[in-house]
Amino acid sequence: MPSRQSCHRAATHAIVTHPLSLRTWTQRTMSVCVAILIVTAILLVGSPGVGRGAVLPAGAAATDASSAKDHCPSGSAAGITSSQVTVAASIIDITGSSLSNATVGVPSTQAQEADYNLVAKKINGEGGAGCRKIAMKFYDVNPIDAAGAQQTCLTIAASQPYIVLDSGALTEVGASTCIPQHHILLASSYLTPDDLTTDHPYALDIGGNEQQATRTGILAAHQLGYFSAAKGFKKLGVLYHTCNAGTQSIEQSALAASKVPAKDVDYFNLACPAGQNDTPASMEQAVLSFKNAGVTDVTEAGVNDVGLFTQVAQQQNYTPHYVYTDSPLAASNFTGPDAPNPTNFNGAIDIVEGGYGEATTTGFKPTGATKACDAIYAAGGQPSVYQQLDGYGGVVCDYLWFVQALLNHASTVQPSAQLTSMHNAGTVQFSYPFAPISFSTAPSGSGYGVAEWRAIFYHSSCKCWQVPDPTFKPSAA
Repeated sequence: MPSRQSCHRAATHAIVTHPLSLRTWTQRTMSVCVAILIVTAILLVGSPGVGRGAVLPAGAAATDASSAKDHCPSGSAAGITSSQVTVAASIIDITGSSLSNATVGVPSTQAQEADYNLVAKKINGEGGAGCRKIAMKFYDVNPIDAAGAQQTCLTIAASQPYIVLDSGALTEVGASTCIPQHHILLASSYLTPDDLTTDHPYALDIGGNEQQATRTGILAAHQLGYFSAAKGFKKLGVLYHTCNAGTQSIEQSALAASKVPAKDVDYFNLACPAGQNDTPASMEQAVLSFKNAGVTDVTEAGVNDVGLFTQVAQQQNYTPHYVYTDSPLAASNFTGPDAPNPTNFNGAIDIVEGGYGEATTTGFKPTGATKACDAIYAAGGQPSVYQQLDGYGGVVCDYLWFVQALLNHASTVQPSAQLTSMHNAGTVQFSYPFAPISFSTAPSGSGYGVAEWRAIFYHSSCKCWQVPDPTFKPSAA
């Protein structure tokens, strides 16, 4: 979902209590091994929640020989001039109780900012975005403080950047709406279909569409034979929360499209627990219900505590096959108390629209986009995105490359016209942990792209996901 990829689409609680949730990057967690690059020489340090910025210096000329005239959009708008575009980025800064960025596996605020500055500097050195130099501004967001996150949203909107990049800190806690309400572009991989409708045309999903991803995943699993007797299928069990009823409805529709009979699908309602944190007792009920109903395959619709499900299932001698669609589980390094039981989870399949599994697949060759991103970090003395576990640095490359693609294909800088620019960008080759996204394939006027998919499999021997076939396939939707 992804993810989605780098923080996909997990429930709000997962941002702060569940290391599998910040996907999308998903879609995705941000358990990242990054070397913290100190950038105090170029950062203007402010208090938490107040923007800090860095206008990256030269080599970052507004135009150069590589910037064709048709990549220099005309017009005027807040946050953009003829030579500079202000890009705001939310920086995850978890504080409160015993939680911190370190305890939930998120890079330090300094490391997050350093990554953005490195990539922006590289883009500026190549002519910028739409012939404009990127000037970064940073805003700390504490996602466990809903009121504080909402205030930060208002602070960002009041500063009038041209575009805001949010890897989940605001969107995942429902605190991002004020940005598009002020007619400021909001780019994230965590926007829901409702967000894209309500905040049209200022909400831009840099990944695929949640509804499409679920449908693609189910249809792809069907295409691979995972709902057939040949693979031992008899009945599918779906875990869901009532507070994510929309996700469950999408899953139900996708299963119907895959010709899975309703009688062969068993839904278990986990209600809407506080913080959407499921208890061992509720998971035990789900396990026993599925076991007694003869469920052979298990999936989820917006439930992130499936690691707990596998632990309880193993205790109950229940060993179903797990079939997921762009699950945040793909981003996990499988450590800690929430990790799936490796024996129970062995052989699980996840239909992903991202690069997860690459870093743990022996001999996997990175794509050209991933190599390009790696080169940026190598120049800054930082490890490759594969070495960053869940690839936070890759997420930063992808978000800023999206801005570059958007403005390089724009005829005007008017924010309301950027859905057309997004469509004109065609297919953007993103770095790990994202995958190629075709924005031209999506319906005209939509705020999302169409991702390709492939299957990854979990192996108990390494407690990791691996990619048997690197080929991405066209969307099955």
